[in-house]
This record gives sequence, structure tokens and C-alpha cells, in this order.
Amino acid sequence: MWSVSARWDPALRGALRPAARATLYPPQGDPFVARLLSWSVTADRTAQVRRTMQAVLGPETVRGLAGVTVQGSYLQLDVGLDYLDGSSELIPQGLFRVDAEDTQRPDGGISITAYGREKVVIDDQFVSPRTMSGSSALDLIEALLLESVPTAVVVRRTIRDATVGRTTWESGRWKAVDGDDASLARSIGVEVWCDGRGRFVISDVPTLSDRPVWRVDAGAGGVLVTAAASTSVEGVYNCVVATGDASDGSVPVGPVIAQDTVATSPTRVGGPFGRRVRHYSSPLLRTSGQASGAARSLLANSLGLSKGLSFTAVPNPALEPGDVVLVDNGEDAPEHHIIDKIGLSSSGAMSCDTRSTKADEES
Repeated sequence: MWSVSARWDPALRGALRPAARATLYPPQGDPFVARLLSWSVTADRTAQVRRTMQAVLGPETVRGLAGVTVQGSYLQLDVGLDYLDGSSELIPQGLFRVDAEDTQRPDGGISITAYGREKVVIDDQFVSPRTMSGSSALDLIEALLLESVPTAVVVRRTIRDATVGRTTWESGRWKAVDGDDASLARSIGVEVWCDGRGRFVISDVPTLSDRPVWRVDAGAGGVLVTAAASTSVEGVYNCVVATGDASDGSVPVGPVIAQDTVATSPTRVGGPFGRRVRHYSSPLLRTSGQASGAARSLLANSLGLSKGLSFTAVPNPALEPGDVVLVDNGEDAPEHHIIDKIGLSSSGAMSCDTRSTKADEES
């Protein structure tokens, strides 16, 4: 969650007026503030491009290389609260590359579709197979990102790292960073994403043991509007078997096994849920420690998918996918949930998809 002032949460729970600002960065000329007619942002930590934006800008907005164009325009969207005393607090929602624009005539504004900067790296595939090695997976991740976006800031929020042996990727730059099981990020149990300012963040995989950042509660003074629970076993595993495939002739690593063994967990191995196994293999796993870290992170990212909660609430633009929230619907015991997906717009409530490992007592 973005850092906010002491006024933020009380304002969300009382009388508030939303505020938003769109700053356009054209490929030629100076940035300028564009008038927003409407906007929506989806932030999804399960997608390769975390942030996607749809917006309609005022019809007077400059078009072309000095304004809105698909040839290199970016838009920084900041959303927050107007405190009705002449002050406001805005939270960055993303630095988006404009990939589509459509002029709505007459006087309907300019409709744009734009994506977070992961899309820049995804599009910048290797022109020929790329072989890399080094003493730090984090250094290699940062180098690959900065080759595509030289002006980017890379923020490391993890101490996980490992030596990388000689490894070749055929074409996909993002696949080398965090796009599939053979990526540098997966090999050390981290994830890579762009934050609201367009910075690339390297962070640990979130877990339900993380501290809740917001209380989503019902009733007087609460922020919860609606909630719908669902239960599914799709994509759920409670045992990860990690191995190094030793494709370069080195000594194979593993198998190293990570399992859900928490006595109170409804998905524990040895309990009524049974054992559901995922095999993970990567040429980047060179030590048992690396394999163990990768297996534990993959396990953490799966546990709890069996119980999801979708809710709508008073919009809180400070939230980030991966945040843990405490949901209190006023009827059941409060539950911790990891936010996987957030939908914000210029109209209507905020939507969130979450997951939890709390047992379903009715099943």
C-alpha cells in the first residue's frame, strides 16, 4: 500500500470527493496535464502486464508527436482525494504507454488504451538467442530491464539472490525476467512488476502472514459495499517438487520438496484435502537452497486459491495487488485476504478479487 497521510482513511470513511490528474508525456515537447473525461485502471498481479488503463481525454487535447500518439506517448495517472479545503492527496496509479487512441467525434474526446511498462519489455524481445550468467540474479534482472527502458528506476524489495550459471533464452526478454518457470525471478522466488510511478519493483511473493494494511468493514463508518465468496480447487497444489534440469551438464539439483504442513491449514498434506503436486524444473536452480526458495515461493502463491472473495468497496487508490487486507463483513469472523486484482474507475465502487486460506466451515 502506498504511504498516505493520517487524513486518508477517515476521509474514505466519511464525506469525500475523488480527484484525478492525467499528465501526458509526448515523444516530442514538454509534458502537460490533460483533461480527463473518464478513466478506469485494472491492476492484476497474476497478469504479465500488471496495469492496464482505459481513459477518455478532453477533445482539446493535443494529438500527434507533441501530444497523444501511439508512437511513444506515456500517461501518468494519479488518483486520490480532494479534502475540500483547497488541498488534495493523489496516489500514482501507473505510468502507461499509449498503445491505441481513437478520436470520438463530434467533441467526444480522445479514447485511449494504455499499458504499464512491463509491456515495453515484453515487446522488446531478443533479436537472437541470449546467453547470460553472473554472480547475482537480481543484477541480471535489472540489466535486462534497463536495456529496454534505460530511464527506468529499479527498486529491490528483497534480499533473495543467487548465482546464475550459463543460461540461454531463445527470444523472450520478459520470459527471462519473470515470464515463465525458466525465468530469473522464479528461480529465486521473487516477482517483478511496475508500480504506480512506472518503477520496476523486485519483491518477495506476498503471503497471508504479511501485516494487513487496511480494514475492509461493513456497517456504519465502514467501506465494504458487497462481497461474494467462492471456492474452487482449480490451480491449487499443496506440494511443490523443484529440480534443476542440468541441461548444461552440471550436477542435477533436487528434487527439493516444499509442502503445506501447517496443522490448521485446510490444504495441509496429510489432511482431507489430500496431496496435490506441482513439479517445477529450471536450469537456473544450481543449489538446494535455490530450489528450496523457489519451491516455497511457488507454494505460497498457490495456497489459498481454493477460497476466493470478490468484494466492492469505497475506492482506495492507495492499495496495491499483493496487499493483505482484513475483511469484516459484520457477520463472520474477520479474515485476512491477499488482493490479487483491483479495478478502479472514475465512477462506481472499487472491485477486488482476493484469496485466503481460511477453512470453509460449511463445506
